[in-house]
Amino acid sequence: MASTGSFFPHIESVFYAVFDVEQGPKIVHQVPEDLISTSTTTVSASTTLSPVSPGQPSGTNSASLRSLNATQTPSPRKRAASSNRSLFHFDDISKYVMPSSALCGRLVMCATRNHRIIGFPMNLWGAYPRNEFRYNLCFVFERSADLSCYEPIVRKASRVLTACEKESKYLSSPENSPAIHAILEQLYEDLNSYSETSIPMDRFNSIELKIFPFYPNPPPVKDYMVPLALINLTKRIEPNWDLTMVKVCQHIDGTNHVSRIARLADCDLDLTRQAIAHLLYYQVIMMIDIFQYSNMYTLRTSIQWLADESHVRDECGPYATKPGANWMAIADWPKLLHLYSRLKPGKTVREWMEEYDVASYGIDVRRFTSFGVIKVTQSYNQIATIAHSSCYCRASYVGSIAGLSCSPRSTLPLCRTNVSETHHRLGASAGRASRPQHSHHNPRCESSQTPCADACARMAPSRQDLS
Repeated sequence: MASTGSFFPHIESVFYAVFDVEQGPKIVHQVPEDLISTSTTTVSASTTLSPVSPGQPSGTNSASLRSLNATQTPSPRKRAASSNRSLFHFDDISKYVMPSSALCGRLVMCATRNHRIIGFPMNLWGAYPRNEFRYNLCFVFERSADLSCYEPIVRKASRVLTACEKESKYLSSPENSPAIHAILEQLYEDLNSYSETSIPMDRFNSIELKIFPFYPNPPPVKDYMVPLALINLTKRIEPNWDLTMVKVCQHIDGTNHVSRIARLADCDLDLTRQAIAHLLYYQVIMMIDIFQYSNMYTLRTSIQWLADESHVRDECGPYATKPGANWMAIADWPKLLHLYSRLKPGKTVREWMEEYDVASYGIDVRRFTSFGVIKVTQSYNQIATIAHSSCYCRASYVGSIAGLSCSPRSTLPLCRTNVSETHHRLGASAGRASRPQHSHHNPRCESSQTPCADACARMAPSRQDLS
């Protein structure tokens, strides 16, 4: 991602173009000046144009640019070099900057060899020459930049300019031309420096923009998942927060699963899921498995590089030690790594604790296992719930931790069938194992068994384990 000391891509140029009834598409204002070649400026070389989809990064870095920011002003040699070579020629992209009416009112993105241009062309009908006024406010970035965070910025800026034009002919009036250039300068400087801007345009309208990172949609939140806070949520609570969110955050401790959080917070279960999904979206929590002493863990290949990470060595002991323990009693990293390496398929956490006398190290086993999950990857959860006749059954946990992966009590590899089908099979076997005498069984639980499901059924925990 192209950036100049910022998380967001750097704006190389901002320009305002209109469709002139005599000259056709032309750039009226651009910041920095003369960075995009037009028919009135000297052109060193023409670049080829190729259409690019919004999510397809490719290409190389662009040339050095002049900046209005004093802290980013290049040396005189670089300034002379950049003034002799433009980014691209406007004629190469004019048909994309001023497209046909069918593309007006839509986000349009095109690319040259080294740069990508994003705009929102508009076509207004009214008392104009040829009864229409066409304009576009465009932003130029390096071709390899991810522009997902700038798409709402371009849309909103164009929407505000359109509102001003409809109300007071702000864009089409010649006397407002200097003001438009000043708007481009402030957009270029503020968005690059502060990632936000506030530009008053007239007595009633202003451009209020703030760039936010674009996050992917969170995974579905299930009732059996356990949210684990990555920041101190209670210190971030503000008086204007949603009441459900406030109550939910107070019960996120890395132990309570979603269903229990809803019960403790006295909130609707659906609203609790939405609140946790909201926290997942902003990546301030992560989801882990329900810790049970019947879980099994085994090493994964990532333990090879985790063992040499200094931050892992320094953090594991203090995190996994029980609260109130003497700092002298904190187990060192070689001992902790040895305990991790003793977790293997066929051995439950309870058996592992008894065999290696884990209690003597003053270790909180739940935090010890969750530490590995946090440091490596989300665990593979294969959990099935059977809500039938007030019976809640869960198959044995199958997951990964600190270079560890969990497996059922068998030597079979982890099942990689369809997730929903696996959940159904695990739940069916667990239901038969936990209540064989139940007469009101679910007919769907009579599906064909698998060796993995049978192994999980033999070690399915009781309902009390989940409470």
